[in-house]
Amino acid sequence: MALIFDLTEDPQQVVQVSAWVGDWHSYVVRLVDELGSPVDITTGTLGATFTNIATGSSYTFPSGSVTLTKQYSAQGILSVLNPAAYGTAADIRLTISFTVSSTVRRFGPLQIEVLAP
Repeated sequence: MALIFDLTEDPQQVVQVSAWVGDWHSYVVRLVDELGSPVDITTGTLGATFTNIATGSSYTFPSGSVTLTKQYSAQGILSVLNPAAYGTAADIRLTISFTVSSTVRRFGPLQIEVLAP
């Protein structure tokens, strides 16, 4: 059973998860509006940003680029595969952008606490 994390457009609605340094896996997320209804992502462009919460700068992965895969577009469900394994312990904020024409909507954050074993 996969967990699906609801990410809203309200940046105060933080979803928290944990991972270990060396983990490399996907997160399944559903983009929802302020009423909790799924956002149809069938058309449009998705993007992901990983930010180190302590420094405010980008969290740097050793290599690669993020992979965003639309799973159930009409229900706003997608999977987010990190560019690579987490290289260092940190608190990371993952946000998803969804762009249609000139309108950009932002969802999240998914706050990932990366722990050293």
